[in-house]
Amino acid sequence: MIRSSPPIWLEFSRRAMACQFDVMLHPNLPDDGPEHAVSALGLIDFLEQLLSVYIPTSDLSRLNHRARDIEVDVSLPTLDLLRIAQTIHHRTGGAFDITAASLSDAWGFSSRAGKMPDENAIREALERVGSQFILIDAAKSQVKFTRPISVNPGGIGKGYAIDQAAQLLLDHGVSEFAIHGGKSSVRAHGRQQLEQTEPGWKIAVRHPEQAERILGSLILKNLALGTSGPANQFFYFRGVRYGHIIDPRTGWPAQGPLSVTVLHPSATWADALATALYVMGVDQAIQFCQSNPDVGMLALLPGERQGSIEVVTCNIDSTTWLPEA
Repeated sequence: MIRSSPPIWLEFSRRAMACQFDVMLHPNLPDDGPEHAVSALGLIDFLEQLLSVYIPTSDLSRLNHRARDIEVDVSLPTLDLLRIAQTIHHRTGGAFDITAASLSDAWGFSSRAGKMPDENAIREALERVGSQFILIDAAKSQVKFTRPISVNPGGIGKGYAIDQAAQLLLDHGVSEFAIHGGKSSVRAHGRQQLEQTEPGWKIAVRHPEQAERILGSLILKNLALGTSGPANQFFYFRGVRYGHIIDPRTGWPAQGPLSVTVLHPSATWADALATALYVMGVDQAIQFCQSNPDVGMLALLPGERQGSIEVVTCNIDSTTWLPEA
């Protein structure tokens, strides 16, 4: 959540991709800023029509139904999203995979009814996972699957839509704004308060299981943020908690921290990397960040005392992470 004190900004909202997107602007900066904010939200609507797997005519729905048999014509935004998803899949050693929907189905999370699958179900689901099986022909704007797989943009789509909306604003001279989708994906430029000497927008970091408890704030300075964690989707089986974030390499829910937040210049990358670093676990996630200085991470782990939280950061300095006193 973005925290502020007066003067307040203008806020424009639209529901899309199963969440609420908000664009926040300073009044009269520029005068036509509201017009461009509405256009940015319209662009998010347009992208949902291309990327939602719940819209039968979308590019991704058509791919999931036809791309196992023939090359399918798709739009440039769809090609762009799939290309980025493949790149992140490669960079993270498979910890992020846009084709992992079959695993969510096997574990019941797609229908929000978590269940323990048997080994055969997990093995069969894994056979339908693998971004390397997406064949992209950029010259022809076509995509084909070389194995029976399906794609779902759940871990990357909101960030991609925010990036495109942000670029529209920047292209039209709007340089002081913040955009969020469902509060877990944010991109912010310029200053939250015009009288501040330092640029940035203050984003509250809440306890992942106690929403009323604020642990601190992140200051976004021309950066994006993505957060991943299983606080809202999980089930218990024989005393073990299983969350909805599944390791696409093993087919089993990742037993990671309470949440992982990633800072990156791109909301697309921040979204996908938040999932990937959660899947990796804290030690491997720190190694990844150390090899990628443009990636900042804030991980929340259970503390030694019941109800306490341990905060682990990497590539985030003291001017960006401000813990509550």
